[in-house]
Amino acid sequence: MGPRGGPVLICVGGLHGNEPPGVLALRRLILRLEAEPRGLRGRLVGLTGNRAALEVGERFVDEDLNRIWKPDRIERVRGGVDPAIAEEEELLELFDAIEAELAECPDARLIDLHSTSGGGSAFTTLDDSLANRELAFALPVPHVLGLEEELSGTMVGYLNDRGLTAIGFESGQHLDPASVDRAEAAVWIAMEACGVLERGARPEVEEARRLLEREGRVRPDVVEVRHRHAVEAGDGFEMLPGYENFQRTRRGELLARDARGPIHSTEDGMILMPLYQDQGADGFFVIRRVNRIWLTVSAWVRRIRLDRIVHWLPGVRRHPELPGVFYVDRSRARWLALQIFHLLGFRRRARAGSILEMIRREGF
Repeated sequence: MGPRGGPVLICVGGLHGNEPPGVLALRRLILRLEAEPRGLRGRLVGLTGNRAALEVGERFVDEDLNRIWKPDRIERVRGGVDPAIAEEEELLELFDAIEAELAECPDARLIDLHSTSGGGSAFTTLDDSLANRELAFALPVPHVLGLEEELSGTMVGYLNDRGLTAIGFESGQHLDPASVDRAEAAVWIAMEACGVLERGARPEVEEARRLLEREGRVRPDVVEVRHRHAVEAGDGFEMLPGYENFQRTRRGELLARDARGPIHSTEDGMILMPLYQDQGADGFFVIRRVNRIWLTVSAWVRRIRLDRIVHWLPGVRRHPELPGVFYVDRSRARWLALQIFHLLGFRRRARAGSILEMIRREGF
């Protein structure tokens, strides 16, 4: 809603059907704006994700909707082939709705609203481009880097690859009423940050900022994903009770069990998104703090385009056909090779043994 011709913020809630806080928050916020549109300079677009799964309260019906945003699959569904599963129908409708907004406002921003099965404070997830940082860092919560390198087929990942500024926001436990409040707070702040709301026009923005700051103050500012424990059907994965987002863990600590036996933490760090539900392919993540000084340095080296000489590094060679893609042989380029590429605005696209395939992020 709001006047056309100005900035646009697209928010998607319920991409997973057992995560209703984003949908509830958008409904509540839109009703409030309809009753009092003061300060609107652009448009807020609220989209519901997996409606079929939301109706039954399950993460998905046939397949995870947030793992099928892959170019070949999208082209097949858009090419007139009848959707084979419920999630392909949802994918097509969401894709068309987002495309319609981008046709009118190519510079639109997007936030994908989620919640987690474990408790803990809210946080953002972002592919580490400078444009994504600008949107995410407007929210006074912890920020998680590197998740996109562990997951494939996500909606935000697909949109980032197309150059759209898009981030995720995790508002807390699925059924916690406070998760709805946090999701709504994130949207209020993002609307002002994107110019959809006139700055200072709505007291709700400052209220939202105070709400998120109360929790974010005691959490790490920026973290990176160090390890993902993948779960497959039949694993019998069971997370030990009591873990929540950003809870500290020690190397060797018993975290979970499955059919193969006990599962221990790979290193000192913090737990992210422990799995306490039947559906899902991610048992937990281990994260660690990132010093803000490195983010400042990385912004500087990206702006002066040091990526243009990255192929001079030992063990690094260009892709023979694809610009902006490099192969890194970690057996030769051992010293901080991945960290250097992250610093320069690249992310890992594939891995085969000691060889990493790194691609430059859109908008770095």
